[in-house]
Amino acid sequence: FDITRSFQILFMIIIGGLGSILGSFMGAAFIVLLPIFLSNAPTMFGLNISVDLISHMEFMIFGALIIFFLIVEPHGLARLWQIGKEKLRLWPFPY
Repeated sequence: FDITRSFQILFMIIIGGLGSILGSFMGAAFIVLLPIFLSNAPTMFGLNISVDLISHMEFMIFGALIIFFLIVEPHGLARLWQIGKEKLRLWPFPY
């Protein structure tokens, strides 16, 4: 592995959720699907953006997400998924 792949694996774990197997899978799916979405989003919205700008935006978005998940939600996407399931289970009666 090179250093880029090592950081990518670390980002998968941080974004998915520290200490959660489901979070690792969710983080991996997110890290794999985000660049695909970012490369196709400008054409979907009819924008003409260079590939270099998209590449730099990808690094900026990953950095912002790492900071966000470390500060706001250290348990990552797995915890957000768990909270969403609990709220949907109690949805009609929120007590």
